Amino acid sequence: MVQKDKTLDTPPLDVEPSPSPVSGEACVEAPGPVADSSIVVETTGRRKFISGVVEGFYGRPWTMEQRKELFRRQQKWGLNTYLYAPKDDYKHRMFWRELYSVEEAEQLMTLVSAAKEHGIEFIYAISPGLDITFSNQKEVSALKRKLDQVTHFGCKSFALLFDDIDHNMCPADKEVFSSFAHAQVSITNEIYQYLGEPETFLFCPTEYCGTFCYPSVSQSPYLRTVGEKLLPGIDVLWTGPKVVSKEIPVESIEEVSKILRRAPVIWDNIHANDYDQKRLFLGPYKGRSTELIPRLKGVLTNPNCEFESNFVAIHTLATWYKSNMNGVRKDVVMTDGEDSTVSIQIKLENEGSDEELETDMLYSPQLALKLALTEWLAEFSVPHQYNSRQVPQSGAKSTAIDVSSMTAPSLCSSTSVTTVFQQPIMSPAMPPLLLDPLPHPMVKTSEEVDVEKKDSDEEPMEMVVEKLDEPEAEADPEEKDVAPILAEDLKPMDTDKESLAESKSPEESIQEDSGSDIAPMQTDDQLKQDPYLPGPDEKPLFTPEPPTLEDLCLLAELFYLPYEHGPKATQMLKEFNWLRANSSVVSVNCKRKESEKVAEWQLRAEKFQDMCCSVIHMFTRLSNTANRTILFDLYPYIWDIKSIMSMVKSFVLWLDGRIHSTSFYCYWIDSGRWCRSQSSAQFPKGEQESWAFRGGLAGEFQRLLPIDGANDLFYQPPPSLPTSKIYTIRPYYPKDEASVYKICKEMYCEGMEDEPFAEGEPDLIGDRLVGGLLTVSSDYGFVLEDDEGICGYALGTVDVKPFIKKCKLSWIPFMQEKYHKPDCEKDLSEAEKMILSFHEEEEGLPDSFLSNFPSLIKVDIHAKVTDPSVAKSMMGCLLSSLKANGSHGAFCKVRQTDKRMLEFYSKLGCFEVAKMDGFPKDVIIMGRSL
Repeated sequence: MVQKDKTLDTPPLDVEPSPSPVSGEACVEAPGPVADSSIVVETTGRRKFISGVVEGFYGRPWTMEQRKELFRRQQKWGLNTYLYAPKDDYKHRMFWRELYSVEEAEQLMTLVSAAKEHGIEFIYAISPGLDITFSNQKEVSALKRKLDQVTHFGCKSFALLFDDIDHNMCPADKEVFSSFAHAQVSITNEIYQYLGEPETFLFCPTEYCGTFCYPSVSQSPYLRTVGEKLLPGIDVLWTGPKVVSKEIPVESIEEVSKILRRAPVIWDNIHANDYDQKRLFLGPYKGRSTELIPRLKGVLTNPNCEFESNFVAIHTLATWYKSNMNGVRKDVVMTDGEDSTVSIQIKLENEGSDEELETDMLYSPQLALKLALTEWLAEFSVPHQYNSRQVPQSGAKSTAIDVSSMTAPSLCSSTSVTTVFQQPIMSPAMPPLLLDPLPHPMVKTSEEVDVEKKDSDEEPMEMVVEKLDEPEAEADPEEKDVAPILAEDLKPMDTDKESLAESKSPEESIQEDSGSDIAPMQTDDQLKQDPYLPGPDEKPLFTPEPPTLEDLCLLAELFYLPYEHGPKATQMLKEFNWLRANSSVVSVNCKRKESEKVAEWQLRAEKFQDMCCSVIHMFTRLSNTANRTILFDLYPYIWDIKSIMSMVKSFVLWLDGRIHSTSFYCYWIDSGRWCRSQSSAQFPKGEQESWAFRGGLAGEFQRLLPIDGANDLFYQPPPSLPTSKIYTIRPYYPKDEASVYKICKEMYCEGMEDEPFAEGEPDLIGDRLVGGLLTVSSDYGFVLEDDEGICGYALGTVDVKPFIKKCKLSWIPFMQEKYHKPDCEKDLSEAEKMILSFHEEEEGLPDSFLSNFPSLIKVDIHAKVTDPSVAKSMMGCLLSSLKANGSHGAFCKVRQTDKRMLEFYSKLGCFEVAKMDGFPKDVIIMGRSL
């Protein structure tokens, strides 16, 4: 249950408005209910089935143009309702007594009018339960006055929400009402009658899902009172067995309908993603039998925060509803005019996947998904631009200036990484997976409310000026402003505005106004700007390859549903798990006598590499799509999955012939968690809500890597300006030595005015800094390549003690022969000092230190590489290889005067180790636990 002493009211599905100063402008108000015969709610012989969308998430709201596009799609697909409950309208909940200003009223009137134009019923939701005194007639009058005002806007349908609030009544209410349910029902009935008993009036109970009912749904005194006392013309909202319900069984609806004495309206969170900024849900509407339709009053989906990503969610909901809207089996036909018809014969189909056999004879989720993706694909080829107000959403955040065309990379059996805008390697934001599982955000504490009301600079509503001459042009999508937060005292649906602000990337901070977490308002000039088009003499560098239906199918399966991945994504998880669990057959110290097992491992590894390449190809084609508005909403997510798959791909390459058969990692076999079935491979059975499964598919792969806890290395924000520059990370081979030496020398000498070493000793720097690692410990080497060649390296050794012994036996004598000992009686040059180090005994580090940090690492990347994610990926591959072979800590040595490398390693999670006896005097030791 939610907190009782600190919670504020927010519907499970409702959005919590962000507080802002009360507008000083005049408010539009009305003395009483207003009748307007021009607004007509659809009525037939029987009451209509409510079907549509809730804008009820936490984060940036949709724009006016997006809402109008939603209405167009709903009309086209046969949905009829939109429930207005956006977070930016704080007057919906937190300051529900306050009337809307003139400007806000104009916005709402425009929205109501647009909904009516497309035959969509507009429902206005208000949530007064946070602080209302039910027995105070002044409070009731304030609520009536507020709804009178909204009635003047042309709205004729309403919702009263009492979710996520304290069950305890104030002393005044206890004297009047026998229970909390009686108080809520009393005011709801009064408002319903005051408004003239509108055709559609929704009530959200405090116990809005099965897990919130005490002691159970059928025995809840609260629900019993609601069912007995609430007027029969009022419908009740219900989310199913859970806040985010994997399935909504027919039996569960019959149970709640019995105690409520009416069929509920489902507020469906199956596609809601505001509780995890790394997850997006592009799978079909699923887990709801079409047999529910005659047992419900309606279904409203509360979808992803990103508007364009909801094409599948809304389309498949429409397919589901139309498949049994009259209670009989039939074809599903969706039209866009008389000349355009898409028809599918719904039938049982398993298509060779391991998904549970579909038993609904009227609706197939897989066929509905194909239908939606086929129609969505056409949208990608429609040129559409977005402006700089749009900021990418998800765990990987940065300012979206533009997404320029990217050339198709040349993919082989190595990792590809796309370059990004130059910025600090480490973002100040908290890595998403570093935190405890974040519940679905619903409630704020009272302390947060006070701070927000005082400090917020944001406008109460988004004031978007519409383009009258370009009705089809969409305004820019908004950022889903949800960041991970510490969850010590937070319950389901909690959020923390300070945490959100602190987690912003530097790019976001630059773009946004100081003191505000809302992007600047659009202006007429911004909206009238034409998208950039090449001039008559300008030609694009290349013709990008457009996305394919296979790309969208893969995309949907990578970002499927809250409790399951798609078949291809699950297969990738299973293959990677098998490869790592059986890596002993290709270990460095195995005899490889079992040639059949070795061949099987390598064949499956090659197929897995192909799967990873398909993800990278998908990323490239989607990044080149003509519709930049769609790309804006998808980009942070496809960037994230591309980045993790690149790292996993490199690690699989490293496993072949480099892992030790004695490694704990080699023999670590999961106890079947990942091998139950493709439809539920990674989700343990139980009563967990969907926010217990953090990070989505990218999080699953992270947890399968040896360094699963190194969250900072996996937190790679998307670029502010994507480019066609492609980087490849692969294991080191002996042929790479000269290139690594060159990079090592160039970076060592960077910033020095004079060349410190004679031309006669070109290899001296490389021999001293990386030669030993390349010669004695090449199994732990990785190189970074671009189209010009090698531009970075990551080297290491799993245990520095035996490494030093091997160097003394093989490497040092060779160096002593190559470089003659200089005369120590004269002043030595930098080169001579370096040569002398080969001839002097090097003091070893103390055992007390090496017991915690046994591995030595050396990482460097050429200055021309400005992509911060590349360094993180390189470090991630190196540390994964070290930990896989038993290391639990790594260290590096940095010259005290080398500020560049000190900063570089710091941004990769290394920290300066306190001085100990035995440490070199002129060197700083930096360490990192694994």
